[in-house]
Amino acid sequence: MSKITSVMQRLYRLISIRQRSEKEIRDYFRIKNQRAKIKGKETYNDEVIEATIKKLKELRLINDLEFAKAWIQARSKKKGIRAIKPELFQKGISKEIIEEVTSNKKQDTNEEEIAARLLEKKINSWKNLEPLKFKKKAYEFLMRRGFEYDIVKDVIEKFVKRDYN
Repeated sequence: MSKITSVMQRLYRLISIRQRSEKEIRDYFRIKNQRAKIKGKETYNDEVIEATIKKLKELRLINDLEFAKAWIQARSKKKGIRAIKPELFQKGISKEIIEEVTSNKKQDTNEEEIAARLLEKKINSWKNLEPLKFKKKAYEFLMRRGFEYDIVKDVIEKFVKRDYN
C-alpha cells in the first residue's frame, strides 16, 4: 500500500467526523510529523502532503467555501456573525470567503430572532432581577455570543417592555 493511500484512509476517517478546511488538514500533517519526530518514526514529506491535499480537492472533500457555509450553518444557532468570523479565520478561511459567506448569511437569517431565542432561555434564571440588572446581564450575555450592539439593544428593549411593564 502506498504512502498516499494510507494517508488518504486516515484523512477519510478525519473528514467523516466533520468537514475540514485546507488549513486543518495541513495542521493535521504538521502535528503528525511532530509526533513522528519525537517517536523517531518516518515523517510525511511535502510532496506526499501536497499530493494528498490535491487529491482531496479533486474529490471535493476539501472546499473552504463549502466548509465556511457549513460552519456558519452549524454555529449560527447559538452565536452571532461577529463571533463566527474569528472562528472561520482561525480555521484558515480567507477573508474574501468569510465576507462572501457572512454577507449571504445575514440575508438568510434573522440574528434578532436567534438572539431573542437565546435570551428567552435565560429569562427564567433572571426573572427576579430588577430591570437594570437584567439589562446588564442580558447585554453581557448577548454581546459575548457575538451579536451586533444594535440587535442586542433592540432585543433587550422588547424583553424589558414585555416583562417589566
